[in-house]
Amino acid sequence: MTKQGKTYKVLIIDDDPSLREALKDTLHEQNGWCVKEAEFDQVENLLHTFQPDMIVLDLILGQVPDGNPVGNAFFEKIREIWFCPIVVYSAAISMKKFEHPLVETVNKGQDSDMEVIKYLNKFQPIIEQIHSTHSHFDAKIRRALHDSARYLPDDSCLAGDRQVLMRNVRRLVAARTDMESEEGIKAWERFVMPPLGEHLLTADLLRRQDKDWHDEEAFRLVLTPSCDMVRREGQSAKVNQILVACCEPLEKLGNMDFKSGNNLSKKQIERLKNILVQGMADSHIPIPFREKFVPIMAANLKRLELIDWDNLSMTPEVIASGGNDYLYERVASTDSPFREMVVWAYLRVSGRPGLPEMDAEDWLGDILRWLTEAKES
Repeated sequence: MTKQGKTYKVLIIDDDPSLREALKDTLHEQNGWCVKEAEFDQVENLLHTFQPDMIVLDLILGQVPDGNPVGNAFFEKIREIWFCPIVVYSAAISMKKFEHPLVETVNKGQDSDMEVIKYLNKFQPIIEQIHSTHSHFDAKIRRALHDSARYLPDDSCLAGDRQVLMRNVRRLVAARTDMESEEGIKAWERFVMPPLGEHLLTADLLRRQDKDWHDEEAFRLVLTPSCDMVRREGQSAKVNQILVACCEPLEKLGNMDFKSGNNLSKKQIERLKNILVQGMADSHIPIPFREKFVPIMAANLKRLELIDWDNLSMTPEVIASGGNDYLYERVASTDSPFREMVVWAYLRVSGRPGLPEMDAEDWLGDILRWLTEAKES
C-alpha cells in the first residue's frame, strides 16, 4: 500500500486501452496513486508535463508475435530525458534483457496487474529519496541565485555570453553542498560515482574488467597528474602510459599483520583508527569500501605499474555492451581534498605536482580589459 498522505504519479504506456484501464482501476482502488495513461506517441510530451514518479511500459505495439517492438526505443528515450523507476509490463519481455536497480519486469497474464503494483510499492522508498534530493538542491540553487545576483555587473544583459550567473551559481552550490553538511562525510563519499568528467584524473580508481569486484588485486589507483592525461579531439595526452599503484588486501596496511576473520586487540584497533584518520601508513593508502563496487583494500605506492591508454575504457557502458576488449575500466573518481592527499602521499616517494588545464584566454581577456579601462580613465 502507499504511504499515508502520499500520492505517487504513475504513467501507464500501452497501446491496448482495456489493459490500461484495468491497471488504472486497480491502482485507484488502493488510493494514493495519481494515474495517467498514454499510447506510445504521447510519451515524450507527458514526461515533461506530467513528470511521473514511476512508469509502467509495454514493449509491443500491436499483437504478439507480429507486433512492433517500439517500446524498446521508448525505454531508452525515457532513460535519456527522464529519471524514475520503470516496470516493464509486456508479453514479450524476452526480447530485451533489462538489468538495472530501478527496472523490474512483469509478464502479462492472470493477476499480473497485482505483480505490477507490488513493484510500484517496492519503488516508493527510492521515490522519497528522489523527491528529497530535488527539494534539497532546488533550495540550494534558489539561495545561490539570490546571493549571486549582487555580483552581476550593471550591464548583466551584455554579460550573457560569459554565463556569469550560471557559472557562479554552479560553483556556490557545489561548495555549499560540501561545507553545509550536517555531519561528517561517510568514508565512501570520497568517491564520485559514476566517475567525474570525460578525462582521467589523479586518484581515479580502475578495475580489471575481467575480475570480480571482490578481488582487491584487480584494482589500480591512478597516480599520473591529471593535467598530463587530458585528451581532447585532435590532441593526445602528454603521457603515453598511465602510472598506477596496485591495490592489495587490507591486511597488509601498515604492516599490522592482521587477517580477515581474526579479532584485533585494542591496541591494533586504535592504530588502525589513527591510520584511517591520517589517510595513509608507510607506503599504503586505505581505500574506502563501497558495496558491489569497491572492496575493503589498500593501495601500495611502492607497487607500481604502467597501463596503456588502449587498455582502458573511460565509460562502463562500453564494457557492458561487450563492444571492446578493454582490460581496465574506470570505476570511480576520488573527490577533493582526498585527491590531493593521494598526490601528497605519492610525492613522498616520487613525482611532481601537476597543474590543471585552465582557460587562460578568459583570464587574459580580463587583464587586457583592465589595462584598457585604466588607460582610458
